[in-house]
Amino acid sequence: MEIFAVIVVAVVVGVCANMYMKKKNAECTDVSYEASACQTNLVSKSEGKNMEDKVMEEKKGSRDLFLETLTKIGCQYEVAEGEEGDINFAYQGEYFVVQASNNWRFIRIYDTHWGHVELYDVDEFTRLKKAINEANLRHSVTTVYTIDEAGSNVDVHCKSVILFIREIPAIEEYLRLELNDYFRVHETINLEMAKLREAESK
Repeated sequence: MEIFAVIVVAVVVGVCANMYMKKKNAECTDVSYEASACQTNLVSKSEGKNMEDKVMEEKKGSRDLFLETLTKIGCQYEVAEGEEGDINFAYQGEYFVVQASNNWRFIRIYDTHWGHVELYDVDEFTRLKKAINEANLRHSVTTVYTIDEAGSNVDVHCKSVILFIREIPAIEEYLRLELNDYFRVHETINLEMAKLREAESK
């Protein structure tokens, strides 16, 4: 009889202990779930902010990106009136004009009136045309001339059209390389004209 009583007590204690442990496990699971849910919410908010920043960055058009890049390479600029007014800036002592729009993925860069020869100096004008042809063969920047009859001058200008989007890696360096090519064009034309003068003098 005593043995039976001990067994009954043991079974009751075991059942109670089992029920107690199940209850505690359930509480721990609930707490863990709540903590996990909080962490998930925190991550979601953080990811949401990152996604928002990314979307804003993606919406940045070529014009805004170009102005931001000019600032990063240390160029001060002026913007003409109007939503898409010309952007004027100086780089290494040379003055450039850029046309850019947030609705277009390309920008146009102009370096105007950087050189000239006398309109009625036929020999020099001929040399200039040959030098421009040579520069256009060698460089991606295009060179043209215009005739100013009122001033009796032939003026030299350069232009390029380049892709300008945020996906371009090291975009500051990309812009510097493009602008530096203008100086290489100047050098090519001046050297070619000097070579032609020297060849003609022999």
